[in-house]
Amino acid sequence: MPITSSTPVKRVANQSSSVLGQETIILNYEIGNYYELDELGSFIWSQVPDNEAITVGELKEKILAEFEVDEAVCEAELKTFLEGLLHERLIETTV
Repeated sequence: MPITSSTPVKRVANQSSSVLGQETIILNYEIGNYYELDELGSFIWSQVPDNEAITVGELKEKILAEFEVDEAVCEAELKTFLEGLLHERLIETTV
């Protein structure tokens, strides 16, 4: 299923994350891998809820309000980032 602006996403339960300075470290318990996110990735991760979903479009608006970035670039890179998180089983899409 491709990620669109209306796709709702949320964190999976089998992960833990911690903020270290401006970076975030995420541990996926299921696979045993950990991931390091930069400042922008950390911001996006902080906006994705654990228990309820947020749409990709809502995430995009939060990024545009916080960072100076072209809207088309923001949307394309956000979708790529979220597809990576989805592939690594750190987030899930909901219906």
